[in-house]
Amino acid sequence: MTLRYSTESTLLPTNAPDLLDWAAAHIEDRGFYDGREGGRFGKNGTTIRYLVPSMVGAFDVAAGYGRRSSTRTYDYPALYAAERLALDVLSDYLAGGAMPHDPDWEDENHRRFIVQDWGRWDGRTRDEAAAAFRHAARLADRAQAAVVRPGRPPRPLHPITASGLLEWAAAHLEDVTMKPGGLTHDPDGFADTAPCTLLHAVDRALRIAKPIPADEHLLFRAFHQAKESALQELSSRLAGHDITAGPNEPTYEVDRRRRSTILTWGNQPGRTEGEAVQELRAAALAVADEAEAEAEPDPEQQPEESVLF
Repeated sequence: MTLRYSTESTLLPTNAPDLLDWAAAHIEDRGFYDGREGGRFGKNGTTIRYLVPSMVGAFDVAAGYGRRSSTRTYDYPALYAAERLALDVLSDYLAGGAMPHDPDWEDENHRRFIVQDWGRWDGRTRDEAAAAFRHAARLADRAQAAVVRPGRPPRPLHPITASGLLEWAAAHLEDVTMKPGGLTHDPDGFADTAPCTLLHAVDRALRIAKPIPADEHLLFRAFHQAKESALQELSSRLAGHDITAGPNEPTYEVDRRRRSTILTWGNQPGRTEGEAVQELRAAALAVADEAEAEAEPDPEQQPEESVLF
Protein backbone atom coordinates (compact mmCIF):
# COMPACT_ATOMS: atom_id res chain seq x y z
CA MET A 1 0.00 0.00 0.00
CA THR A 2 1.35 3.43 -0.97
CA LEU A 3 2.20 5.77 1.89
CA ARG A 4 -0.36 8.60 2.08
CA TYR A 5 1.07 12.10 1.68
CA SER A 6 0.59 14.69 4.39
CA THR A 7 2.87 17.55 5.40
CA GLU A 8 1.92 16.81 9.01
CA SER A 9 2.65 13.07 8.76
CA THR A 10 5.27 11.49 11.01
CA LEU A 11 5.01 8.15 9.17
CA LEU A 12 8.21 7.59 7.19
CA PRO A 13 8.74 5.54 4.01
CA THR A 14 10.53 2.20 4.40
CA ASN A 15 10.79 1.56 0.66
CA ALA A 16 12.19 3.63 -2.20
CA PRO A 17 9.01 3.94 -4.34
CA ASP A 18 7.02 5.38 -1.41
CA LEU A 19 9.79 7.86 -0.65
CA LEU A 20 9.93 9.12 -4.24
CA ASP A 21 6.15 9.33 -4.57
CA TRP A 22 5.98 11.27 -1.29
CA ALA A 23 8.59 13.73 -2.60
CA ALA A 24 6.55 14.23 -5.77
CA ALA A 25 3.40 14.90 -3.73
CA HIS A 26 5.35 17.34 -1.55
CA ILE A 27 6.33 19.39 -4.62
CA GLU A 28 2.79 19.25 -5.96
CA ASP A 29 1.52 20.51 -2.61
CA ARG A 30 4.15 23.09 -1.64
CA GLY A 31 5.48 24.21 -5.03
CA PHE A 32 9.02 24.01 -6.42
CA TYR A 33 12.15 26.05 -5.80
CA ASP A 34 14.89 25.68 -8.43
CA GLY A 35 17.68 25.79 -5.85
CA ARG A 36 19.89 28.34 -7.56
CA GLU A 37 20.42 30.10 -4.24
CA GLY A 38 21.62 26.81 -2.88
CA GLY A 39 23.09 28.08 0.38
CA ARG A 40 19.62 28.32 1.90
CA PHE A 41 18.74 24.79 0.85
CA GLY A 42 21.81 22.72 1.66
CA LYS A 43 21.90 19.54 3.72
CA ASN A 44 20.92 21.40 6.88
CA GLY A 45 18.47 23.76 5.20
CA THR A 46 16.18 21.33 3.41
CA THR A 47 14.37 19.80 6.34
CA ILE A 48 11.66 22.37 7.06
CA ARG A 49 8.57 20.72 5.63
CA TYR A 50 6.64 23.99 5.20
CA LEU A 51 9.21 25.59 2.88
CA VAL A 52 8.86 25.52 -0.89
CA PRO A 53 11.30 22.66 -1.58
CA SER A 54 14.14 22.25 -4.02
CA MET A 55 14.85 18.79 -5.49
CA VAL A 56 17.08 17.82 -2.56
CA GLY A 57 14.71 19.52 -0.15
CA ALA A 58 11.75 17.43 -1.33
CA PHE A 59 13.88 14.29 -1.18
CA ASP A 60 15.12 14.98 2.35
CA VAL A 61 11.69 15.81 3.77
CA ALA A 62 10.26 12.70 2.10
CA ALA A 63 13.05 10.63 3.69
CA GLY A 64 11.94 11.90 7.09
CA TYR A 65 14.32 14.71 7.96
CA GLY A 66 12.34 17.15 10.08
CA ARG A 67 9.32 14.82 10.27
CA ARG A 68 10.34 12.31 12.93
CA SER A 69 8.29 12.09 16.10
CA SER A 70 9.62 11.28 19.56
CA THR A 71 6.45 9.28 20.19
CA ARG A 72 7.14 6.80 17.38
CA THR A 73 9.65 3.96 17.07
CA TYR A 74 11.29 3.77 13.65
CA ASP A 75 13.03 0.96 11.78
CA TYR A 76 16.13 3.00 10.99
CA PRO A 77 17.95 0.34 8.91
CA ALA A 78 14.88 0.05 6.66
CA LEU A 79 14.50 3.84 6.43
CA TYR A 80 18.09 4.37 5.35
CA ALA A 81 18.11 1.42 2.96
CA ALA A 82 15.08 3.00 1.26
CA GLU A 83 16.84 6.37 1.16
CA ARG A 84 19.99 4.87 -0.38
CA LEU A 85 18.11 3.06 -3.13
CA ALA A 86 15.85 6.04 -3.86
CA LEU A 87 18.86 8.33 -4.24
CA ASP A 88 20.60 5.80 -6.52
CA VAL A 89 17.61 5.48 -8.82
CA LEU A 90 16.71 9.18 -8.89
CA SER A 91 20.25 10.40 -9.57
CA ASP A 92 20.81 7.80 -12.32
CA TYR A 93 17.55 8.78 -13.98
CA LEU A 94 18.25 12.52 -13.81
CA ALA A 95 21.81 11.99 -15.09
CA GLY A 96 20.37 10.28 -18.18
CA GLY A 97 21.85 6.90 -17.36
CA ALA A 98 24.38 5.53 -14.95
CA MET A 99 25.83 8.47 -13.06
CA PRO A 100 29.55 8.94 -13.85
CA HIS A 101 32.06 8.66 -11.02
CA ASP A 102 33.96 11.69 -9.84
CA PRO A 103 37.17 11.22 -7.83
CA ASP A 104 36.50 14.53 -6.07
CA TRP A 105 33.12 13.44 -4.69
CA GLU A 106 32.04 10.48 -2.63
CA ASP A 107 29.17 8.59 -4.22
CA GLU A 108 26.40 9.89 -1.93
CA ASN A 109 27.47 13.55 -2.11
CA HIS A 110 27.89 13.37 -5.87
CA ARG A 111 24.42 11.89 -6.29
CA ARG A 112 22.86 14.63 -4.16
CA PHE A 113 24.63 17.25 -6.29
CA ILE A 114 23.29 15.66 -9.50
CA VAL A 115 19.74 15.76 -8.13
CA GLN A 116 19.98 19.39 -6.98
CA ASP A 117 21.73 20.52 -10.17
CA TRP A 118 18.98 19.04 -12.34
CA GLY A 119 16.51 21.36 -10.63
CA ARG A 120 18.67 24.43 -11.33
CA TRP A 121 18.23 24.30 -15.08
CA ASP A 122 16.49 27.38 -16.48
CA GLY A 123 12.76 27.00 -16.73
CA ARG A 124 12.42 23.89 -14.58
CA THR A 125 8.79 23.72 -13.46
CA ARG A 126 6.91 22.18 -10.57
CA ASP A 127 5.19 19.69 -12.90
CA GLU A 128 8.52 18.60 -14.40
CA ALA A 129 10.06 18.09 -10.97
CA ALA A 130 7.09 16.10 -9.66
CA ALA A 131 7.00 14.00 -12.83
CA ALA A 132 10.69 13.17 -12.44
CA PHE A 133 10.10 11.87 -8.92
CA ARG A 134 7.05 9.88 -10.08
CA HIS A 135 8.98 8.26 -12.93
CA ALA A 136 11.91 7.44 -10.63
CA ALA A 137 9.41 5.81 -8.24
CA ARG A 138 8.31 3.41 -10.99
CA LEU A 139 11.94 2.63 -11.80
CA ALA A 140 12.52 2.00 -8.10
CA ASP A 141 9.84 -0.69 -8.14
CA ARG A 142 12.04 -2.70 -10.50
CA ALA A 143 15.27 -1.81 -8.72
CA GLN A 144 13.83 -2.85 -5.36
CA ALA A 145 12.97 -6.30 -6.69
CA ALA A 146 16.55 -6.67 -7.93
CA VAL A 147 18.07 -5.55 -4.64
CA VAL A 148 16.37 -8.31 -2.64
CA ARG A 149 17.13 -11.09 -5.08
CA PRO A 150 18.52 -14.32 -3.55
CA GLY A 151 22.26 -14.35 -3.03
CA ARG A 152 22.68 -10.70 -2.15
CA PRO A 153 25.23 -10.00 0.61
CA PRO A 154 23.65 -9.73 4.10
CA ARG A 155 23.30 -6.37 5.80
CA PRO A 156 26.49 -4.92 7.30
CA LEU A 157 27.24 -5.31 10.99
CA HIS A 158 29.01 -3.05 13.42
CA PRO A 159 31.75 -2.41 14.36
CA ILE A 160 33.00 -0.93 11.10
CA THR A 161 36.66 -1.58 10.33
CA ALA A 162 38.92 -0.80 7.38
CA SER A 163 39.38 -4.50 6.68
CA GLY A 164 35.61 -5.02 6.79
CA LEU A 165 35.03 -2.24 4.26
CA LEU A 166 37.56 -3.70 1.84
CA GLU A 167 36.22 -7.23 2.29
CA TRP A 168 32.69 -6.02 1.56
CA ALA A 169 33.89 -4.30 -1.63
CA ALA A 170 35.60 -7.51 -2.75
CA ALA A 171 32.46 -9.56 -2.11
CA HIS A 172 30.36 -6.97 -3.95
CA LEU A 173 32.57 -7.22 -7.03
CA GLU A 174 32.30 -11.00 -6.95
CA ASP A 175 28.52 -10.72 -6.61
CA VAL A 176 27.75 -8.18 -9.36
CA THR A 177 30.93 -8.67 -11.47
CA MET A 178 33.36 -5.98 -12.56
CA LYS A 179 33.01 -3.70 -15.56
CA PRO A 180 36.60 -2.74 -16.48
CA GLY A 181 37.39 0.28 -18.61
CA GLY A 182 34.27 2.18 -17.61
CA LEU A 183 33.62 5.27 -15.56
CA THR A 184 30.50 4.00 -13.86
CA HIS A 185 28.14 1.07 -13.33
CA ASP A 186 25.56 -0.32 -15.74
CA PRO A 187 22.43 1.90 -15.74
CA ASP A 188 19.97 -0.98 -16.16
CA GLY A 189 20.39 -2.47 -12.70
CA PHE A 190 21.22 0.67 -10.72
CA ALA A 191 24.02 0.94 -8.23
CA ASP A 192 23.28 -1.95 -5.90
CA THR A 193 23.03 -4.76 -8.43
CA ALA A 194 24.78 -3.90 -11.70
CA PRO A 195 28.38 -4.57 -12.79
CA CYS A 196 30.61 -1.82 -11.45
CA THR A 197 34.13 -0.46 -11.36
CA LEU A 198 36.64 -0.90 -8.53
CA LEU A 199 36.07 2.61 -7.19
CA HIS A 200 32.33 2.12 -7.32
CA ALA A 201 32.60 -1.07 -5.25
CA VAL A 202 34.59 0.84 -2.62
CA ASP A 203 32.00 3.64 -2.64
CA ARG A 204 29.20 1.11 -2.17
CA ALA A 205 31.02 -0.33 0.85
CA LEU A 206 31.43 3.13 2.35
CA ARG A 207 27.83 4.06 1.71
CA ILE A 208 26.27 0.92 3.13
CA ALA A 209 28.53 1.00 6.19
CA LYS A 210 27.89 4.65 7.04
CA PRO A 211 26.20 4.82 10.47
CA ILE A 212 22.67 6.12 10.61
CA PRO A 213 22.14 9.44 12.44
CA ALA A 214 20.38 7.68 15.31
CA ASP A 215 23.65 5.94 16.19
CA GLU A 216 26.15 7.32 18.67
CA HIS A 217 28.72 9.81 17.44
CA LEU A 218 31.51 7.36 18.32
CA LEU A 219 30.34 5.15 15.46
CA PHE A 220 30.83 8.05 13.06
CA ARG A 221 34.35 8.58 14.37
CA ALA A 222 35.14 4.89 13.88
CA PHE A 223 33.61 4.99 10.39
CA HIS A 224 35.74 7.94 9.26
CA GLN A 225 38.89 6.37 10.69
CA ALA A 226 38.12 3.09 8.91
CA LYS A 227 37.39 4.92 5.66
CA GLU A 228 40.70 6.83 5.74
CA SER A 229 42.69 3.70 6.56
CA ALA A 230 40.99 1.65 3.82
CA LEU A 231 41.48 4.29 1.12
CA GLN A 232 45.10 4.89 2.15
CA GLU A 233 46.06 1.21 2.16
CA LEU A 234 44.32 0.32 -1.10
CA SER A 235 45.47 3.37 -3.07
CA SER A 236 49.07 3.09 -1.81
CA ARG A 237 49.13 -0.61 -2.73
CA LEU A 238 47.82 0.09 -6.23
CA ALA A 239 50.18 3.04 -6.79
CA GLY A 240 53.23 1.16 -5.51
CA HIS A 241 54.08 3.92 -3.04
CA ASP A 242 52.48 5.60 -0.04
CA ILE A 243 49.79 8.16 -0.81
CA THR A 244 49.76 10.27 2.31
CA ALA A 245 48.92 13.88 3.02
CA GLY A 246 51.63 16.41 2.31
CA PRO A 247 52.49 19.36 4.58
CA ASN A 248 49.34 21.45 5.12
CA GLU A 249 47.50 19.46 2.43
CA PRO A 250 43.71 19.53 2.98
CA THR A 251 42.02 16.20 3.64
CA TYR A 252 39.88 16.48 0.53
CA GLU A 253 43.00 16.79 -1.67
CA VAL A 254 44.62 13.59 -0.44
CA ASP A 255 41.26 11.82 -0.69
CA ARG A 256 41.01 12.99 -4.30
CA ARG A 257 44.46 11.60 -5.11
CA ARG A 258 43.60 8.27 -3.48
CA ARG A 259 40.26 7.97 -5.25
CA SER A 260 41.82 8.94 -8.59
CA THR A 261 44.44 6.22 -8.15
CA ILE A 262 41.78 3.58 -7.43
CA LEU A 263 39.62 4.66 -10.39
CA THR A 264 42.56 4.79 -12.84
CA TRP A 265 44.00 1.43 -11.74
CA GLY A 266 40.65 -0.33 -12.02
CA ASN A 267 39.98 1.06 -15.51
CA GLN A 268 43.28 0.09 -17.12
CA PRO A 269 42.74 -1.96 -20.30
CA GLY A 270 42.63 -5.68 -19.58
CA ARG A 271 42.06 -5.25 -15.84
CA THR A 272 40.21 -8.29 -14.51
CA GLU A 273 37.75 -8.80 -11.69
CA GLY A 274 40.08 -11.38 -10.14
CA GLU A 275 42.93 -8.87 -9.96
CA ALA A 276 40.72 -6.27 -8.33
CA VAL A 277 39.33 -8.72 -5.77
CA GLN A 278 42.85 -9.94 -4.98
CA GLU A 279 44.08 -6.39 -4.33
CA LEU A 280 41.07 -5.59 -2.15
CA ARG A 281 41.58 -8.69 -0.04
CA ALA A 282 45.33 -8.12 0.25
CA ALA A 283 44.68 -4.57 1.45
CA ALA A 284 42.05 -5.87 3.88
CA LEU A 285 44.55 -8.34 5.32
CA ALA A 286 47.22 -5.64 5.65
CA VAL A 287 45.01 -3.24 7.61
CA ALA A 288 43.66 -6.09 9.75
CA ASP A 289 47.23 -7.11 10.67
CA GLU A 290 48.06 -3.49 11.53
CA ALA A 291 44.99 -3.17 13.74
CA GLU A 292 45.78 -6.43 15.51
CA ALA A 293 49.35 -5.35 16.13
CA GLU A 294 48.21 -2.06 17.64
CA ALA A 295 45.51 -3.61 19.83
CA GLU A 296 46.32 -4.44 23.42
CA PRO A 297 45.82 -8.09 24.33
CA ASP A 298 42.67 -8.79 26.35
CA PRO A 299 42.40 -12.31 27.79
CA GLU A 300 38.75 -11.68 28.72
CA GLN A 301 37.71 -10.76 25.17
CA GLN A 302 35.19 -13.02 23.47
CA PRO A 303 35.32 -13.86 19.75
CA GLU A 304 33.59 -11.17 17.71
CA GLU A 305 30.94 -11.67 15.03
CA SER A 306 32.31 -11.42 11.51
CA VAL A 307 32.44 -7.80 10.40
CA LEU A 308 29.98 -6.83 7.64
CA PHE A 309 28.86 -10.41 7.05
